[in-house]
Amino acid sequence: MVKTMTCRKVLAPLPAALIAAAVAVLLALPGCGGKRAGEPALAKIVVGTAEKYLGTPYVSGGRGPKGFDCSGLVWYVYRLNGIELPESSYRQSRVGREVDRDELMPGDLVFFRSGRRVDHVGLYVGDGFMIHAPGRGKKVRRANLEERYYRQHYVTARRVL
Repeated sequence: MVKTMTCRKVLAPLPAALIAAAVAVLLALPGCGGKRAGEPALAKIVVGTAEKYLGTPYVSGGRGPKGFDCSGLVWYVYRLNGIELPESSYRQSRVGREVDRDELMPGDLVFFRSGRRVDHVGLYVGDGFMIHAPGRGKKVRRANLEERYYRQHYVTARRVL
């Protein structure tokens, strides 16, 4: 009798740095392969990682679990999953490939600007929501991309997975 393993059981013992490499192997396992409901396996892992930091305080320049700014949160979450990104939201807006707003998938990066260039980033989690570090005095939270501010200041989205 062949014993099957779930994605979660395989991922649990791996250090964060090995998860990205493990995904390639997982794609070959039953129940883990390809896209399930249109979402790649690594995107689910990245979103799950970001969700662990909901409620973390905003800290200007923050790049760790005691406090994040917007780009620090994205940088940290991706780094934990073996993916290196630039540290600023502006530079992050130049990596990966551009994605139309109506084609967003969990794990995509969404960018905003209040001035001349990109100055805010969030991690798209699906169903029109992102996780982001909104600003001084606030905590990492979910936000609806249809909120007026985000609709008006949206610039682009990038897919790095």
